[in-house]
Amino acid sequence: MPKSIVFLLPLRLLATMSSDSSPFFPPELEQKIFETAAYLHPETRSSLVLVSHRVYEWIDRMKYTDVTPNGGQWSCTDRHLLRAIKSNSKPGSFFHRHVRHVFIADTPINDIQKILSVCTGIQDLMISLHVESITPTIAALRPRRLSLFWLYILGYTNPRQPMFSFLTHFHMLDFLSVTRSTVPVPSFLAQLPILTHFAAFWNPPVGDGFPAVAREILAACEALQVFVLHPPWEGRLRSLPSNDDVRVVYMHLGREYHHLWDGWLAQTRGGIDFWARADAFVEKKRHKEIQPASRCWIEPADSIPEFDSF
Repeated sequence: MPKSIVFLLPLRLLATMSSDSSPFFPPELEQKIFETAAYLHPETRSSLVLVSHRVYEWIDRMKYTDVTPNGGQWSCTDRHLLRAIKSNSKPGSFFHRHVRHVFIADTPINDIQKILSVCTGIQDLMISLHVESITPTIAALRPRRLSLFWLYILGYTNPRQPMFSFLTHFHMLDFLSVTRSTVPVPSFLAQLPILTHFAAFWNPPVGDGFPAVAREILAACEALQVFVLHPPWEGRLRSLPSNDDVRVVYMHLGREYHHLWDGWLAQTRGGIDFWARADAFVEKKRHKEIQPASRCWIEPADSIPEFDSF
């Protein structure tokens, strides 16, 4: 449906409905129209919520879908979410059903624990803090995408526990050791039942070859489709060792907050994040469109879409 039509339909409804009116369209279609309009044109939300009580409920809960440190038109802040939880104005089931994407940074651990203990339906979670003390709370979730500092707790985390049942994308914010790691990262990843994408930061010494632990991950995880390594600098990607495994991608991604934030927010809005770029690059390698085939970094001539910015 064209954006202009989606935008005009709620205006038509706004002119014909009152707070106690019957649905103008079938309820499911009406809900879809208003939610799509609010999604595409967030500046209209303050008007749309005045149409009727049911429309208010549809639009109001949308702001809890994405939780971010700074909020904005697309999301609410973790502070706002925490206040809503503590106010008891909505049942816990509301937050379980509607909070789906959560990015947390610079939030007290006790507050993080409160949020995660209530918002148990989270599908995409990024926490840019060390979270060893609340591992049991995180373990109660069933995310599909997970971005965490995890290296120091791998040794006492069971990869067969339910929290990993639906995990397809695992972004480890730690630096992956360039030598054989004392933490069993390869064997841990190999036991995750449906993992298809893994990424970690990597600080390779100049002149060293492909890291042993990365080779072990590739050998142990046959179901892995994409393996992204983030070096700390972008200008020297061409100096990194080549690799014949098509799944390997080198992609610079700063560990600073704004770099993590930009990519994460893009994918929650259906845009292009580093995973989407890596997927496109690996697909081209599988079809022998990248030369040489052992190249692991993206060149401008590859026509891979750039990151989206929101």
